[in-house]
Amino acid sequence: MSTVDDAPINPILDYIQKLTEAKKGLPFGQPVAVLTSHTVTDSATLFRLVSEIGPHIAVLKVQADVIDDWSDEVIDQLIYAAKKHGFILWEGSRILNSTVNLMGRGRANLATRKTIADLAKGRYVNGIYKPASWANLATAWAPGVALDEQEQDVLLPTLRKAAREAVATTVKTIETEISVAESRDSLEQEQAPTFSPKENGWHEFATDLGCALRKSSTISVTESVTQQPHVETDDGLPAPPILNRGMAICLPSDVDMVFTLEFRQGTIAAACANQDFVAGLVTSEPLFCDYHGNNLIDLAIPEGGEMSDEMARNLQAYSPYLERNHSIGLFSLVPPEYAYAFDTDLVHAIQAESSPERQPHSVAKLEYIVGRALKRRDANRKENEVNQKPTNIPKGPTVLQCPVVILP
Repeated sequence: MSTVDDAPINPILDYIQKLTEAKKGLPFGQPVAVLTSHTVTDSATLFRLVSEIGPHIAVLKVQADVIDDWSDEVIDQLIYAAKKHGFILWEGSRILNSTVNLMGRGRANLATRKTIADLAKGRYVNGIYKPASWANLATAWAPGVALDEQEQDVLLPTLRKAAREAVATTVKTIETEISVAESRDSLEQEQAPTFSPKENGWHEFATDLGCALRKSSTISVTESVTQQPHVETDDGLPAPPILNRGMAICLPSDVDMVFTLEFRQGTIAAACANQDFVAGLVTSEPLFCDYHGNNLIDLAIPEGGEMSDEMARNLQAYSPYLERNHSIGLFSLVPPEYAYAFDTDLVHAIQAESSPERQPHSVAKLEYIVGRALKRRDANRKENEVNQKPTNIPKGPTVLQCPVVILP
């Protein structure tokens, strides 16, 4: 089997895909990401919202830098909530690198590219928020590498290494009870040892468990780890990959003259080339509603444009990573105006009154917004099917649509 066929599974995206099948509370079965709004400025408000929406989301995107009382305790509580309700944590208040279309250019000075990559690394692992120590996802611009120059990238390899070092520093030595003869499934069913809580919140990785271990083993920080023994995930959901780290890279707009088509295509190629670390693309464009297909190559052409068969083949020829048989997440913002009529929609009010269970306001609002977005998407797809022309465009990686909703 070729290297192209052996594309690694991104553990964060894999978990989101599993939630679409296992988490019954997701609105209309969609892997929804909730972005906390600018009005969530303290931890009490944050955790009140999380306690309501936790059973109904796949991803929580927290704007850490607007939380006035942000602390290590807030981080511990977020990790606890993610384990209990089963969702991915995303620090969403900052983009790690402020430069665009420079990092990976072969003609750019290597020392300059390394310096900028180190600045992004500093924002990732240091400071008050230090997302590498707790967030599954962080956000960055693509390195600006051309389709056929992915090996010139400095940024993503630097951030990948920083993520591993940050987790290793947090966890230090991970010792757990492993049976040589038993599989991972049987391991998860074994009774966990008892121990006293640790101040750093990483209870299951303490080295002084006070019990006899049959075999001491250090687990790779890239592997998923079962949740803390004292935290039971709701409804038997799979435990989130708390120790996995990854990036969501910004997809340049195809209607903004600031960005070139080459930069957009290079961004898509960078996501595919670093598929083990990049979970997906993030955009403020309403692609959840307006994008009609599930083929990543479709996103490499401008809005309203047409991709010829030759153009698609050239894209794949430039970057073999586009031929890989895997999925890429697409985190696209649902337009905030979809929530405007929530409190005045009489049909929705009547349906809510007749429902046997009264939902929290935030959950009802979330379902209302996602429902409206799905109606628009279905209408757009029906219109597109009528006008769609036959094509022989080669298939690339598939897209997993993850709508991003701002709450409350």
